[in-house]
Amino acid sequence: MNNDVRKLTDGAMMTAIIGVVMLIDRQMAGTLSSMLLFLFPLPMVFYAAKYGMKDSWIVLAAVVLLTMIVGTPQSLFYVSIEAAIGMIYGAGVHDGLDSRKLLLRTLIPAGLLEVLAMVVFASFFGYDPAAELAEYQKIISTALDSAGQQLPANVNVTGTLKTMLLLSTILTGVMEGFITHVMSRFMLKRLRMTVPKSTPMYLYFPPKWTGYAGMACLLMYYYSILRPVDNEIRYMFMQGVGFSGVIYLIVFGIIGISVTIRLRYPALRRTAGLLIFMLVVFSMWAVAVAGFLYITTDMHQSMVQGVYSDASESK
Repeated sequence: MNNDVRKLTDGAMMTAIIGVVMLIDRQMAGTLSSMLLFLFPLPMVFYAAKYGMKDSWIVLAAVVLLTMIVGTPQSLFYVSIEAAIGMIYGAGVHDGLDSRKLLLRTLIPAGLLEVLAMVVFASFFGYDPAAELAEYQKIISTALDSAGQQLPANVNVTGTLKTMLLLSTILTGVMEGFITHVMSRFMLKRLRMTVPKSTPMYLYFPPKWTGYAGMACLLMYYYSILRPVDNEIRYMFMQGVGFSGVIYLIVFGIIGISVTIRLRYPALRRTAGLLIFMLVVFSMWAVAVAGFLYITTDMHQSMVQGVYSDASESK
């Protein structure tokens, strides 16, 4: 088949797939576009990975026009941006970018998409963040009253809930972006397309200064809880940046603990996930401190050497 005809056929097929999904989504009152958002980039991932960025713009335009016809304003917003994310990701695969850059190409836009969606929906689709925060406050007050307890007077409940709402929105987008990354790799492999080699999790190692920055953020977050400031913007900044640092340290704490279990306690490999989950739930600060030590000390280097030596001995 002529290459131009094949491009046209594949582009029409990807557009048709999204169009059918949009029709189903419309009949289901937007359930698919709200719950399975991470699957919408996949058709554009396939096309861009096969033909590159230059030939993908026309397909992206066709997807947007079709969504305008068969979709809703909400699905138009979501699907257009998700298709663009898929095109960017697929173009990276076509150009041979490494797995870490591809992951960032997915996580960052997906997180920004969720924040932008919250702002857009609040402006155009009747979503009211203030009403949601008031409902959360009511739930907390009811739970404390039923337990016969009260919050300390220095706790800024409104500011904390605003920060948690924003961070949860960003983390939701990041999680969706990660699922898109995993699903894209799985799909492209099944289609026998060339996919960059994935980097083992224990090789994701940041500069040491980021560990100290993360610990500073952790202390700032802890300080903002004990001594909240009167300025709400400053308080939200301390809470948001501080909690982001906590999450950062926890992620690398999980990596460090996982590698430690693999090297020193191989009998616990099958239950490692459950053990780490229990540690995060019941001792989050200890996992964050473990992440700080993993980043700032020589623990990582010794662990990686142990992984390679363990692998060489097993061969």
